[in-house]
Amino acid sequence: MTASPLVVTLDGAHPGREVEAFLREVRPFGVLLFARHLLSPSQVRELCACVREALPNSPPERILDQEGGPVNRLAALGARYPGAEDLRGDPRRAEALAFEMGEHLRDLGFSGDFAPVVDLGPALPGTGLSGRLFGEDPEVVTSCAGAFLQGLRRACVWGCLKHFPGLGGSRVNSHRELPRIPGSPREREAHLLPYRRLRGKAAAVMVAHAAVEAFGEDRPTSLNPLVYSALRDLGFEGVRITDDLSMGALKAWGTLEGKIEAALAAGADAAIAVAPEEEIRRAAERLQDGSPWREAAGRLESLRGGRMP
Repeated sequence: MTASPLVVTLDGAHPGREVEAFLREVRPFGVLLFARHLLSPSQVRELCACVREALPNSPPERILDQEGGPVNRLAALGARYPGAEDLRGDPRRAEALAFEMGEHLRDLGFSGDFAPVVDLGPALPGTGLSGRLFGEDPEVVTSCAGAFLQGLRRACVWGCLKHFPGLGGSRVNSHRELPRIPGSPREREAHLLPYRRLRGKAAAVMVAHAAVEAFGEDRPTSLNPLVYSALRDLGFEGVRITDDLSMGALKAWGTLEGKIEAALAAGADAAIAVAPEEEIRRAAERLQDGSPWREAAGRLESLRGGRMP
């Protein structure tokens, strides 16, 4: 059976029959782990092996949100890595850092990393982007992000550009509320440059939650068909993944189930849903017979083999 178009997380941190049963029921494209799941290297290896072996014919991707700097999940295991801002626009250091982190991830059993960030600076206070950006110049950001992707690829870990179509210029944190980003399509063109230049190098792109004026409406970008069409127009052929649909930016947009369906109908190939396992079970059961779910699962199946290392 094909994977479902979901990236989910786990209630607990230990492998076992409960984890296997949940994964076999939901069949997610990916499992996203957090610092709370990282108790020791041996425990993480066992958990990732459990995720992989639960569905041997279509093993879920094992993913961490590991950028370095402020977003450094591996700190739970005592690892310290600098962030994008610390690299000062140096592509060679970006590649070396990504390779080092990628080897660490691969050793633990991860297959994918939700990084690098290609939003353009400056990172305004309160946005949650401080320390996470390569700079303000789109050429510098593109060069460093491309090097970062290459470092991950050398370690046999796939990377994901984020947050399309760009959170540069936002004034609030999308984990808490919906950013509203002004600017005409021409004024926002620079924010698309990294995606245009790196479209053949990234396995995935994460779509942000923001109301972007250049896309003509207040509808969040993650639920907006125009945004997914723009990715196709840029020539991106990888996996299009929403940011976490449980974030505060989407609190006014209905139930988690409804947001999953809306995102898939808009053109997402996979939706991140950070929620209790029981809630994910119910959503998957209710949505799996609908056309948005089936069409997204079909796209995901065709993309996965060619885009994931």
